[in-house]
Amino acid sequence: MDHLLFGDISVFLYVNLRKMITPQFNPRMAYRVLRIIFYSLNTGLLFFLMVGVYLNGMKIPSFHDELDVLTIVNLLLLGAIPAGYSISSRKMEAIDPADPFSKKFEQFQTAMIIRWAMIEGTAIFAIVGMILLQDAKQLVIFLLCILVLSMNTVTREKVIRLAKLNREEAKVLEE
Repeated sequence: MDHLLFGDISVFLYVNLRKMITPQFNPRMAYRVLRIIFYSLNTGLLFFLMVGVYLNGMKIPSFHDELDVLTIVNLLLLGAIPAGYSISSRKMEAIDPADPFSKKFEQFQTAMIIRWAMIEGTAIFAIVGMILLQDAKQLVIFLLCILVLSMNTVTREKVIRLAKLNREEAKVLEE
């Protein structure tokens, strides 16, 4: 339930970010909103983990020897993470350095949200698997997803590099 709240916040922020990409585009505000989306995704996943632990009687589940269908599916879903990287990387490569700042930022934020969504989907499935199976293998997959998601934080340097910002645009973002 807490995860849905943060998901709703993410959607609200995303919609408002889209509204900001207008002739009155505010780069610093757009950057802050994108960071808020990232941290709300992380926080939502951690709250969902706490709900999963609560539903397991406030205990971290133990490892089970058998390999069940949900674990196999989740291992296959781990393939969505590189797929998300591939899709988002192609979107970032398509950014034209000659485009206006607002268009470059829009393409960058779309690519990052795709990347984050692929990671988050696998993480959510792992928590559901942990709740249903009470197996620590699902928790390991979840922690792997959180680690990968954490490595994909948005920094000014990353925005400047991946969105192919010129010096003037980078300067505006850094002020």
